Amino acid sequence: MKAVFRVFKAAGQWKGSIIIATFMLFVVAAINLVTPMIAREVISLVAPGDIGVTRTIWYLGAFLLALFVTRSVCSFINGYFSHYAAFKVIAKLRLEAYENLQRLSPKYYHDKQTGQILARVYDDTWALENLIAHAIPDLVTSIITFIGAMIFMFVINPTLALLMCIPLPFIICISIFTRKLRTHWRKHRQVGGELMALLNDNLQGMKEVQVFNHQKYEAERVHKKVEEHSRLFYSGVFWVYMMHSFMNFIQGAGQIILIIFGGFMALHGHVSAADITAFLMYGGLLYIPVAGLARIIEDIQRGSIAGVRVFEILDAKSDVIESPDARDVGNLEGNVEFKNVSFDYIKDIAVLRDVSFTAPAGKMVALVGSTGAGKTTIAALLARFYDVTGGSIMIDGIDIRDMTLESLRNQISIVLQDVFLFNGTIKDNISYGRADDVSDEEVIAAAKVAAVHDFIDGLPEKYNTVVGERGTRLSGGQKQRIAIARAILRKSPILILDEATSSVDNETEREIQKAIDQIAGTRTLIVIAHRLTTIEKADKVLKLEKGLLAITADDIIKT
Repeated sequence: MKAVFRVFKAAGQWKGSIIIATFMLFVVAAINLVTPMIAREVISLVAPGDIGVTRTIWYLGAFLLALFVTRSVCSFINGYFSHYAAFKVIAKLRLEAYENLQRLSPKYYHDKQTGQILARVYDDTWALENLIAHAIPDLVTSIITFIGAMIFMFVINPTLALLMCIPLPFIICISIFTRKLRTHWRKHRQVGGELMALLNDNLQGMKEVQVFNHQKYEAERVHKKVEEHSRLFYSGVFWVYMMHSFMNFIQGAGQIILIIFGGFMALHGHVSAADITAFLMYGGLLYIPVAGLARIIEDIQRGSIAGVRVFEILDAKSDVIESPDARDVGNLEGNVEFKNVSFDYIKDIAVLRDVSFTAPAGKMVALVGSTGAGKTTIAALLARFYDVTGGSIMIDGIDIRDMTLESLRNQISIVLQDVFLFNGTIKDNISYGRADDVSDEEVIAAAKVAAVHDFIDGLPEKYNTVVGERGTRLSGGQKQRIAIARAILRKSPILILDEATSSVDNETEREIQKAIDQIAGTRTLIVIAHRLTTIEKADKVLKLEKGLLAITADDIIKT
């Protein structure tokens, strides 16, 4: 239930809408409670057969009509404002979840699947709409109606009211169902997230699925997960309708008591026909909330579980924490220095050990070494995606931990081996690195330096060509050069090229090499590479072996 309270705390910004909706609920409940008393009055008037009460009956009928119109208007206002607040809260939580995901370091994502995260940000927040707009308002209405009906029944006839209460203690048994439901809905949401993650993986890797003829294998995996998800749903539904049936039995038991004992009491003159009518109507108001309690509990359980999953993202903390004294360093020259840097992804399994080197401003430093030697880790540490476990990293003599993350990353551009392009135009992707308005001339100039302008200019839509999701409409080399253009346009003093030519053909490599040659000398270049052609013009070449610096440029070039 803690998650439910947090959801309503998040709704505080729209408390005006919630107050209006709640007030309308009270009005609706009050009208429902008054109606049986008016019906009782009408029957008590007509029982003696006095025609003189006709006008009074018309007045009471008109009053009832006015009440029902008011109830309809109040129900509309309640529904509108409760849903308005619910959707505002959902939007707020989705945005806060996304913003927190942006703050988290890559370490958070190591053991998370994209589909699981998407399920929490979208599906689980959507489940909160039912909690805010339906379950809680219905619970409030049910409580008011139940208590009000009980009071009116005791006012009319305390003995019959007590008899009507006999089945109510059995409601305690509902706790058996709620425990079962909570377990099932929690597992159901977890498996739903796993299903979304599996579908996301398969869609992202559809070419691999097809080329390896794994369609049947993947379809069987999806089928099993869908079956598991459905089985958990069916099991949950079983317990839900067990609870519904139990509640309906309690409601029926109350009506049987009223008919039998009310009939005997009326026969002996202890209760009038008008009172019996009122009791029948109040009996419905008393037991309908009890019968509806099953659905309300189910909705609250689902909403609570969804809330827990959403708040797990909102409460997640990054392991890279900005110091309270961190400062905006403005524009730096780009002198990079690693001082005895050590790092491990898994505790006590070192990836880097006592690595020290300098990359002077405007110079090119190449990092070479076998796969897993720690080259890409150096780039990640410089951008402070992770914190070093030993030593320090300096830019222009300032420890990067003393800089704000925003100002640190303003100093750095990175072109990764696995280039990511957004599903927009080529111009959008090249200008992505700049927060300010970028002119067409600047975009074209960056593309020319990256040796990609001629290719773009030959396209029918030129720079307005849509690249597709992750740049699927472009070749690997074209994506690499667009990524280089994006990095160039940013004009940061440090540029990291991580295996920029590792998976391209010779012609494309030459084009990328031209781009690197044009950039050289304009900013600090840290080039991670396997190919000698990429590093032969470097001012300094460093080789990493098992997390340690080994040999220098001359040694490598000679061999």
